[in-house]
Amino acid sequence: MRRALKRIPPIMAVLLGFALVAGACTTTETVTETVVVTSIVTETETVTEKEVVTETVEVLLDDAGMSRTLRIAIPDDVEQLDPALGSAQLTNLVLKNVYMQPVQYRPGPDVGGFSYADTTSFEGQWIESWDFSDDFTMITLRLRQGLTFPTSGNPVTADDAVYTIERALATGPAGPAWVWGNIGVTSLDQIERVDDRTLVVHSARPSTIVLPLMRDQTMGILDSETIKANSTDEDPWGRDWLKQNYAGNGRYVVESWERGSQMVLKVNPTWTGFQPYFHTVILLTVPEAANRLALLQSGDVDIALDLSVQQLQTASGSDGVKVLSVPDRNGINVLMNNQRAPFDNLDVRKALSYAADYNAIVNGVLNGQAVPSQGPISVHSRFFDLYGLGDAWVYEHNPDRARELLAAAGHGDGFEFEMVIRQDIPLDEAVATNLKAQFADYGIDMSIRPVTGTEMFRVLSELDYDMAFRGGLLDYIDDPYYQFFLWWDSQDAAINWTGFADSRIDEILDETASVVSDPERREPYREAVTRLVEAAPMLWLANANYTLAMREDIGGFTLHPDGLLWFATLNRSG
Repeated sequence: MRRALKRIPPIMAVLLGFALVAGACTTTETVTETVVVTSIVTETETVTEKEVVTETVEVLLDDAGMSRTLRIAIPDDVEQLDPALGSAQLTNLVLKNVYMQPVQYRPGPDVGGFSYADTTSFEGQWIESWDFSDDFTMITLRLRQGLTFPTSGNPVTADDAVYTIERALATGPAGPAWVWGNIGVTSLDQIERVDDRTLVVHSARPSTIVLPLMRDQTMGILDSETIKANSTDEDPWGRDWLKQNYAGNGRYVVESWERGSQMVLKVNPTWTGFQPYFHTVILLTVPEAANRLALLQSGDVDIALDLSVQQLQTASGSDGVKVLSVPDRNGINVLMNNQRAPFDNLDVRKALSYAADYNAIVNGVLNGQAVPSQGPISVHSRFFDLYGLGDAWVYEHNPDRARELLAAAGHGDGFEFEMVIRQDIPLDEAVATNLKAQFADYGIDMSIRPVTGTEMFRVLSELDYDMAFRGGLLDYIDDPYYQFFLWWDSQDAAINWTGFADSRIDEILDETASVVSDPERREPYREAVTRLVEAAPMLWLANANYTLAMREDIGGFTLHPDGLLWFATLNRSG
């Protein structure tokens, strides 16, 4: 253990030393919560109310209460805490758990030690119920009663909801501004405050993904009075303050944050619904993956994020550790800056698409825990077969074709460029190293530059890179409109990190934005996918399984479509 802790900050080592679990006894718990559930069936939505009773589980307790503390080793510091700036991975992880979104997916049935979130069923969070007009252009939202912001004691009111929306629109275009824009809300004039707990959204965009969008991690309700008190004339929305501080209400709240060391979350004592099993969640910054693995093996942490495929194999054979590997829509995609040479040249992008050895990534880097990709829509998406999107895929490993295209682009002897990756992330390092060796066969010299998560977000959002890989990329909603609106709308995309533009794809998005019937969307999206594959703005390499290493006694895991770990359902069940 001493070697594993050698490069961990001293305060963390002390914390971990005290975190060893003592002897335990067994007890059971049953919790009940009344929620509003919406079930989406094909093109219609129905609202029902039902009582949800969680199953009785056997949990381990000890006199020190340490079983109620969940310790997670993370690879980097959390980037910041402002929901309006959400996009970086660790920021999103924290936002999902410490801010109430309007709605959240309900867990589905257990399918063998874990469950998938039920993406057709929602429970209210800061809203208690919702009603759509017949034409889906008006939404009535009723706030949950009895909510209090735990750090200030201020009640949660419709005024906070209006302020949250106003701030989002003013500080966009990313984060919640993008979500509200996708729903069709671009002006505060569309929000009617009926009374202290009722809002009406007018002129909404008819869409099958309104509720899935409203569970986005950036959609947390904000304590308007606290943020106003920490705003200035130069910073009227308190952006500088909220990057470092917490002003929300969720099942967990941020108790403390020691940058570069740890963030401590505590269960929210004012939460009116069921209380999570874990009273405390400690996110420990452990940059080296080998140290994260060692801490997991010793039992000093319960979960270790971002382990390499080889480390996951080691973990699965370790006493007291289990590794989940779940088929998922996680995309192993490499971004090319379409606005910077040489990747502004279509022949270069297509050449690398043929040069890439997809099976080498799937079998060599990912150890078979993936399948080769076939374009922007995951092969595990329910729309992939439904819309016949496999017909659009043309790239297979073809060195001769790659060389022909490089020569046509004037790069027959190769070229030099830099790939940016996140530092200390084994997957990023493995993919980059593998591609560097592959491209060298074509005279291409690829250098690799590791950066922090914060710097990665900057270079992507500012298009300040040649090529970039930042781990798996996931469409948080399984819907082709979401995929295209997220990445490929040249005017409004929230994360058009490739700088790609295609006017016909923009037209297709405009034409399908309010279409809720699948048959009417199939041909437009087949065309859009075909055009996108032909333009090759990314290297779509693989669709990887979701993998997570944890102690054997951690139960209740639910895989959400956003790939973000949801603490509320976890327990120590033995």
